[in-house]
Formats: sequence, C-alpha cells, structure tokens
Amino acid sequence: MRLSGFASGMDINQMVSDLMQAERQPLQRMQQDQQELVLKMTEYREVNRAFMDFRNNTFDTVMRRSNMDVKQVTSSNESLVSGTANAGAANGTYTISNVQQLATSAYNFSSGEDGVDGDHGSIVIDGEEFDPNDSLLGQTDKLRDENITTDDTEIAFGMTTFDENGDRVEVEFSFDEDDSLNDMLDEINRSELGVQSFYDANSGRVSLTRTDTGTFNPEEGGNEILFGVFEEGETEEDEETFVESAFLTETLRFDQEKEVEAQNAKFTLNGLDGVERRSNEFEIEGLNISLHNQFDDPVTLHVSNDTDDIFDTVMGFVDEYNELIEMVDEKVSQEYHRDYAPLTDEQRREMSESEIEMWEERAHSGLLRNDRMLTGALDQMRQDFYGTVDSGDANQTFDQITELGITTTRNFRDRGRLEVDENKLRQAIEQDPDSVYQMFAADGEEYEERGIARRLRDTLSGQIDMISQRAGRSEMASNQQFTIGREIDQAEDRISNFERRMQQVEERYWSQFTAMEQAMAEANNQAGQLMSQLGGMGGGQM
Repeated sequence: MRLSGFASGMDINQMVSDLMQAERQPLQRMQQDQQELVLKMTEYREVNRAFMDFRNNTFDTVMRRSNMDVKQVTSSNESLVSGTANAGAANGTYTISNVQQLATSAYNFSSGEDGVDGDHGSIVIDGEEFDPNDSLLGQTDKLRDENITTDDTEIAFGMTTFDENGDRVEVEFSFDEDDSLNDMLDEINRSELGVQSFYDANSGRVSLTRTDTGTFNPEEGGNEILFGVFEEGETEEDEETFVESAFLTETLRFDQEKEVEAQNAKFTLNGLDGVERRSNEFEIEGLNISLHNQFDDPVTLHVSNDTDDIFDTVMGFVDEYNELIEMVDEKVSQEYHRDYAPLTDEQRREMSESEIEMWEERAHSGLLRNDRMLTGALDQMRQDFYGTVDSGDANQTFDQITELGITTTRNFRDRGRLEVDENKLRQAIEQDPDSVYQMFAADGEEYEERGIARRLRDTLSGQIDMISQRAGRSEMASNQQFTIGREIDQAEDRISNFERRMQQVEERYWSQFTAMEQAMAEANNQAGQLMSQLGGMGGGQM
C-alpha cells in the first residue's frame, strides 16, 4: 500500500517520478543503440537489393546474345517484301524475284446442286427461320436434308486434314439433341483439324477454311479437308476405306469436288528457281522473310549489324553500373554525426515535425561510413573491369575494356565510375560485335576466361552472401540467423532486464517513502495524544 504525502505533506508521486527519470537515463541510450542497429540493417539491405537487381539485370542486357548481336534488315521495296533477322543470321544480301503466287489456304462451303435454279447451297429451306444457337435436331423440319429428323437423338461425323508432315489428322465428333449448329462448329474449331468454320445466316451456308496456308496433303492435287475418315479393313490384306460423313455432305451440303485448292508460295531466291514455302512468312538461315504481293523484278533484303541497338545496350549497362557505384559510394562516404543518435518515442513527442526531420537526416547519415565490405566490393568491381578477358577465340579482336572506349574517370573520388568514348565504342561494335559481346559474357573456368559481366556477377554474389550474413534478408524467419539480428535481440534483452530493475528500484523508493509516511503519521499521532493529555492536566489545576 502506497502513502502519498498524507503525513509529510510532500508530493511523493512527483519525487518518485523525478528520481526514476534520473534512474532511467541509461535506458534512453540503450534504445538509441538498438534503433541504430535497425537503421544500419536497413541500410545494408538497401545496398543488397541494389546489388541483386544489378546482378540479375545483366542477364537481360550485355549477357543476352540477342541484345549484343542485333541485326537490322533493309528492303528495297517494303510493300513487296520485308524481313527481320535473328542474332544468328549472317550479314549479307538476299534477292527475291519472280514471285509467281502467294501461299493461300484451302476452303470449302455449302453448295447447291448444279443446274438447279434458285439453289445457292443454303442448308435451310427457303422461307424458314433457322436459329444456329438452338437445338439442330429440334429444327430438322427447316433443313433441306430430309434424311435427318427430329426422331434422331445423336449426330455423329468425322473429318480429316493433314499436318505439316503430310500425316492424316482424323477427328470424330458426336453431339446430342441439345446441341446447336454453332456448338458443333465451335467444337470443330477447337479440334486438332486446324480449320475455321462458321455459319452465315444471310446465305444459310457453312464455310470451312484451313487455318494454315499451303498444301499439306502429300497426294498431288488431293483435297486438304476431307469430309469423312478412313477405316481399316477387316483383315491385314484388306485396304482401308474412306467413309464419307453424310451429315457434312448432305445436311451441311459440302461437296468434296468444290474445294478451292490451297497453294504454296513460289518464287526465286538468290537465283534458285522454283523455291516453294507453305507460308508467305518463312525463315532462311535466321532471316525471317514476309512476302506481301506477287512481282517479277528483284527485291533485295540487306542484313547488317544494328549498331544503335547494341550501343544502347552497352550504354544502358554502363549507366546502371555507374548508378550502383554512386549509390554505394554515397553510403560509405556520408558524414557520421555522433551527437545525433536516433530519436526515442519520448523525444519525438517533445519535438516539432521539422525538428524531427532535420534530426533524423543526421541520425541516418554515415551509418555505413568506410564499411569494409562495401569498400572492398567497390575495389573488386573496379578490378573486374580492368582485367584482361581471354574468351578462347583465336580471332578475338578485343581483350581490354579500354579498347571499347570504356574507362574509369580520372577523379579517384569517383570510386571507379565509368565514362565512354561513344565514337570508339561504335567503331568497336561495327568492327566486331561478337568480340564486344564476349568482352562482357565470355564464360570459362578461370577468372581470365570470364567476361566482365560474369566477373561482376560472381563478385556481387559473394558480397550479397556476406551482407546477408551480417544484415539478413527480409524472408529470414528469425533474427538469430544473422549478426545484426542477434545484436538487436541482445539489445532487447538488455532493455528488458533494465526495465525489470527499474521496477524494483521504483518499488524500493515507494517502500522507503511509505515507511517514512507511516513513521511520520505514527509520530504525529503520538504527539497529538501527548498534547491531548497535557491539555487535560492543565485544566484540572485550574
């Protein structure tokens, strides 16, 4: 039980509070030290994320051959022939002439009976309203084909096309009385047949088209879309037979003989007559060619290195590297303000927002000043750039980064930031783009055999692991998995232990003041009794 100044008249609460404020002075420093560890961990992780981003990005820049061996294709007549080139395409000129025909797709459609006036191939009886989204078997009285009736419960048929190897692709379909014509056509479109079908309500006809251009049926002059499937004979000696699907030929009124034939593109390439391709877009040795029209006079496609794209890729890599160096250099060069420890919650409550902002700017500064891990990383990366690269190619044109016009600045305070002689870099790319690529991406077992980007990746991977051991990663489940995390936990334990001691000290103060109050109250009580007795004695003598 606490007594607060009833006997002494003193403000015991305030006295205990003042005493405890003095006792708790070391706690503020403990909390600031712990917060500084948290801030330092955050700084390390920021650097580590930058290291990881740069390391990962190298795969999509100077280490990707398609970025460093970019080709450009120029056509003498883009409206007739255009092209693009893969990285592996050889530089040179390709001439295309005498394009006799473009590649086209085979197609067929519902057709009427020859010589019958008014029969334009509609599958629907004239004057009837047929809904392609309603049950087909529920509308058989509206169809021209009298062999299909509402008593039927199933519609089954098969179709055959051919793949790129000339092998047959046979698909059999089965539908019930609830399926509509559009349901059937959608199923055909989704199948492996490689055809596109639709129903035209205005004409009442169905159209079928191969999705790929060119001829696939190995039989010369053979149809590309067959309205039926092949069945094997009963014995090995019996030949297979083609079974026509009545639903296709009678209900949908397709006529095998009326197929509009497909054709391959035919042209002359670099003097080779009679070259054929199934598509108007095709590849020859990494060159993708697109034919847009028929023509006779020669059209040339010129393949060359795209110096601008390669130049932009290298410059992007250099800029990103410089940004990384600048960011790390700022961390290790910032001034450290010893007198500006991180603010505690109590200190924040006593300061304005502008004061807090100014204080924290200094408190966060210089936490990684002259950090050995980071300065060591900067030194190693600078060494990675200046080491000779031996790609193992006897025809290698460049083996030093300076030969590409890339050097570090003369100011030693720049920590190895790069500068580029753009004219020299362009000349190197035009002279030997593959050697430029190898300067960055060469892969070998020895350090000298690895390109600059690979060396940097190895260096950064090692630094990332070291920083992770020191400052951890966000996905780590426990602070005990890294050094600063353990230090933070230890600081937390010291704070908790100090808080418990403060509770004991406060209890001791209250016990002492309570004992004082009790003693004074007892003394006051005794004095009162004595005065009462003395007063009684005086009254009797009178």
